[in-house]
Parts: sequence; C-alpha cells; structure tokens
Amino acid sequence: MTGRHTGRARAHPPRRRRWRSTVLLVLLAAGIAAAVLGALAGRDVMSWARCRAHPVVVRVAVSGEIEPAIQRLGRFFNSEHQLVRGRCAQVTVRAASPAGVTAALARGAGSGVDAWIPDSALWLDIARSSPAAARLIHPGGMIVARSPLMIAMSRRVAAGVPAFGTSVSWKFLLPQTVGGPPQALGLRVQLPDPTHSAAGLATLIHFRRHFGYGGRHARAQLARFILSVQVVPPARTGGPAPSLAALARPAPPGAAPGNRVTVTSEQSVVKFDRSHPGEPLAVRYPAEGTYQLTYPYVLATADRLTQAAAQAFGTVLRSAYGSAYLRYEGFRTTAGQAGAWPASYGLARRTPHLLPQPGPAQAGQALRAWLRVQLGTRVLALNDVSSVMANPVGPGGPTLEQVLSRTAVRSLARFPANTQIGVWAFASHLHGSLPYKQIMPVGPIQSPFGLVTRRMRIQRFAAAGTTVPAGAALYGTILAAYKTLAASYQPGYVNAVIVLTAGVENAPGDISGARLVHELSQLYDRRQRIQIIVIMLGQAGNFPVLQQVAAATHGKAYQVTQPGQVGSIFYHAFGRRICAPNCPAGTPRPSAPP
Repeated sequence: MTGRHTGRARAHPPRRRRWRSTVLLVLLAAGIAAAVLGALAGRDVMSWARCRAHPVVVRVAVSGEIEPAIQRLGRFFNSEHQLVRGRCAQVTVRAASPAGVTAALARGAGSGVDAWIPDSALWLDIARSSPAAARLIHPGGMIVARSPLMIAMSRRVAAGVPAFGTSVSWKFLLPQTVGGPPQALGLRVQLPDPTHSAAGLATLIHFRRHFGYGGRHARAQLARFILSVQVVPPARTGGPAPSLAALARPAPPGAAPGNRVTVTSEQSVVKFDRSHPGEPLAVRYPAEGTYQLTYPYVLATADRLTQAAAQAFGTVLRSAYGSAYLRYEGFRTTAGQAGAWPASYGLARRTPHLLPQPGPAQAGQALRAWLRVQLGTRVLALNDVSSVMANPVGPGGPTLEQVLSRTAVRSLARFPANTQIGVWAFASHLHGSLPYKQIMPVGPIQSPFGLVTRRMRIQRFAAAGTTVPAGAALYGTILAAYKTLAASYQPGYVNAVIVLTAGVENAPGDISGARLVHELSQLYDRRQRIQIIVIMLGQAGNFPVLQQVAAATHGKAYQVTQPGQVGSIFYHAFGRRICAPNCPAGTPRPSAPP
C-alpha cells in the first residue's frame, strides 16, 4: 500500500514542472510581444515627434478640380511618416491657377511652390518661357491622371436641340458666320477662361488651327469666335465647374437668352452627374476627335532634400491606391482606364479618339491672340454730320447718314462690356469756331450717362441722324481727336480713334491730308500706341489719303457701301490686334512731309 502510494506521488512532479514551463513560456512570449509592441509604439511616437519637430515640407500646387483627390492622397502620405535622409517628409496641397503658379515660378527662388500638378503640360511650356521658371521646373514625365474633353449641354435643353445628336462636331461651338450651326438654335457658348483652364485653352488652339495661322481673314474669324463666347471664370476649390453649374440653372434676369453649351472635362461631367442625379448632363465627345487634360507631376524646387521628399510623394501618386482613388474621383489612369461610371447620356468608358496634343508654341501664340482680342478698348468715335452725309450711297439707296446710323448701332452691339467710348460729331464750325462737338466724353460703355447707359445714349444719337448744312473739316478733326486721346492715354487698353465719315474734306482753312499724315507721323509713339481706324461710307471721299492717315498710326482704313459690310470690318479690326503693330500694310507708309 505504502509503495503504491509512493509511486503515484512520484508521478505528479513532472506534470507540474511541464505546466510551470508552459506558463513561463507564455509569460516570456507575452513579455517579448509587449516589448516589441512597446518598441514599435515608441518608434511611432519618435517618428511622429520627429515629423512635428523637423519635417521636410513639400508645397504642392494643383489644378482646382484634382485638388480634393490630391488632398486625400497627401493626408495618406503624411500619415505614413516617411523618412527622407533622416527627415520626415510631409506635403501641403493647395489649389492654384496656372497663371498664378507661372507668375510665382517666374520670381525664381521663394515662389512658394515645390511641386506642381496643372491640368495640362501646356502650362509647363508657357511657364518655362521665363528663365527663372525654366531653371526650377523639372518635368519627370510622370502623369497623375487624364481626362478627355467633351461638349456638354443640359439634358433638358439638348432634348430640344436636334443638332445635338449622336454626333457633334467642334464646329457646334462656332458662330454661324464662320461655319457654326444656324443662329436660330440660339446657342450661347460658355468657354472656360483659357488663361486659367486647359479646356478653354485647348479649344482656342483647336479653332486657331482650324481657321489657319496667317492672313487677315483667319485673324478675323478667330476674333469673331473669341468675341462670341461668354468667358467663364475658374472653379472654386473642389467645386463644380462654373460653366456646368450654369447649364443646370435658369438664366438670371437680364442675362442674354439662349441655349447654353460648353466644353469641359469628362471628370467634371462625372462629378456633376453624381451631385445632380436627377438632371445628368447630355455630353458628346467631338466627332473629329478630342483633346485630353493630362495632369503632369513636376518638381519646381532647386533644394535637393525637398526634391527627394517630393519624389517620395510621387510614389504614392503612382501607387495602386492612388490610381484607384483618382478613378473613383472621375479621372482616367495614365493608361486611359476609366472608372465605373454609367455609360449614359454620352459618357463612355472606352478611350475616345484623341487628336494630337498641341505643341508648346501653339499654346503661347493662342494665349497672346486671346489676350489681345479681349483687351479693353478706349475709343473716341468721330461721326460725320456734314451736308454730304445726306447724299444717297447709290441711286435709290439709303443716304450716307442712314448707313452711318446702322453702322454705329451694329458696331455698338458688338463692343464688349470692357469698352470705354466717347463720341464727337463734326462738320465745320459745329461748336463756335471748332469743327467738332463733344456728344459724350470717353467713359465705360455700360456706365450711366444721365438716365441711360452710354451705349443707349450713343444708339439714340445715331438713330436721330441729324445732318447740318455745312462742309466737313475732316482732317483737322482727326488731328484734334488724336491729341485728345493721347492726352488721356491709358495703358492696358487698345486706344483708338474711329472715324465714321463720307471721306470728303471741304472746309475752307482746314489742314491738308498731307499735313495731317505728317503731323501724325511725328506724334505717333510706339510706347503709347493710338491707332486711327477709318470707315469711309460711299465713294465720294479720297480713300487713298485716308489709307495713308490710318497707316501713319499703324491703323487701317475700310470702305463701306452697304451696312452688311460692318460686321466683317468690325471683326477684321479686332483681328488686327493679333498681329499689331506688325500687320502687313495695305498701302505704302508715307515718308515725306508736305
């Protein structure tokens, strides 16, 4: 008995020892795990502290529509606490217009931009025209996303415009007079500002290429397109494109009526449709092919450490996570892969036919043309009210004064809102000893003048059409007007004297045409250019002399026999801004004084 009990007692200690060993191993493992976790936590705390204390901050400027997506990827990158040469890399992201970034980079060091994601590589070419910016910009060939351009209308409006069918051409955006759809459709083209939007810039480049690069006819057609569109300012940060927002709401009181149409990016359409599920847009990829926005990621700093941190952020932009999130936001990948958006009302997941991307020189030339045509105008208009204006243009036709009235009314309807205008009437001794009388001093065309606007006051003056039984001191009046405008010259405008006349000089004692040409040649200042634009009505005047008068100021003289010619002359005059002051001369410049 005693032996048996002793054997059992001896059997227990090994089991207890095994149990104790297991407990010790578990405790040891727990201790090691706790130590490892503590070390990791400590490293994270140290990493967070290092990021707080001495981060390398990359300031990233981006195009407005892609800013929300890049902000999200920037927050993800910052949460990773990546080290670059022993320093924590962090990014800040802000929306910025290409014009603003270009101006900042032109200042060189201290631009406030270390990396840039514009909506097109075209802006890089424009920015690098500045030597300081060219030294900073380091394009690495990386594209963050892509988005083709589309023509868009409200679905409700498009349903009533049969021309907006399954196939829509770029010409849908043109006025009828230069190959666009019938004016009866009442289209109002809203163009994103080409100085801020690659969508607007690509459209402008396309039509400049369409019309041709040389010749006064091509310049006039481009000017006609530029002056026909309503310019839409850039979008707010992360908000819908203003041109798309305007499509979905009724026109405000007082706005020009019409069926609004715009050009925009595919991504903007996707985003708009998501936020307006009850009223998605009707969109079409242009039938000839389209352009696409490419979002390049470029470094814009000379600091090597900041460059390394910016390159580290680039790995996140290139990552599978980055591409997936950009697709979710409505962009295509670098390879053209689309997101899972509905293929309705014109959207397509397959890549549309793409036109060749414009070259660097085309972007700069198109922007210069746009800015010159859009530049404000300061005009002093001289209206001939002498007795010769009562003569008919031709047998049984309207009088010269009637043609002048129609000319003035049609021209006023075309002048943009940033015009400043003044009006003189002239004949001979019209205001005491002066051959001219001021009807209105130069001022903003939309500003009040009495109880009406200046535009309305001039229209009423033109409609009154009163002539006086007197000759015309044409040449003396032109010289006086030129001196008056020169005395009040304003930079930032195209300053011009516009002469609406029969072209007859028959006032005793007035200066000669040759004397006027000589005086103007002496007064003309290339630093403060003032052009003389002459519109001669009928055939009674001395047109060759008026051509010399205009040429003395790098201006132009036109001859009108029918009111229908006014539109062509108006757009040719605006088209001349594109080439001024080096436009081909219509007549030889005079060289000898009288």
